[in-house]
Amino acid sequence: MEVTVTQGTIFGEKELKKLLANKDKLVAQDAGDGRNQYQVEIQKLKDKFKAENAKAKKQGFKNIKFKFGDTLKHVKKQEREGKFDRGAEDKTKKNLRKKMMDKKDFSKKGGVHAGTLAESNIELEERRKESKKQKSKKKESVAKSR
Repeated sequence: MEVTVTQGTIFGEKELKKLLANKDKLVAQDAGDGRNQYQVEIQKLKDKFKAENAKAKKQGFKNIKFKFGDTLKHVKKQEREGKFDRGAEDKTKKNLRKKMMDKKDFSKKGGVHAGTLAESNIELEERRKESKKQKSKKKESVAKSR
């Protein structure tokens, strides 16, 4: 059996991009079983991955493994690099993502919403760093006085 795959495509990539582009609309729709339509569609895609893995295993391909997480990482990497844009997001999310990417170290410190848990974690980490610096200064001053 001969399989040709174009470079840069991963199994389920197109479907996942379509879901992410329509995420805002799908989250607003109730599926009727306590989940929103986005969750239902993501689960269908995950089931598709499982079925494809079973099909490959049945055909004798032991080394081929399709993983939803790998595909999601690939798509999000493309989004960070600017090769893929969801397009359906509002301006605040786009501005937040731009602010996050403007940082040289690609950390999320500059791109968190005020009052969130992430912001409080950042403040806590900064206080820990300051207290470590103060403790090291005290040790140095005690050592110099002796």
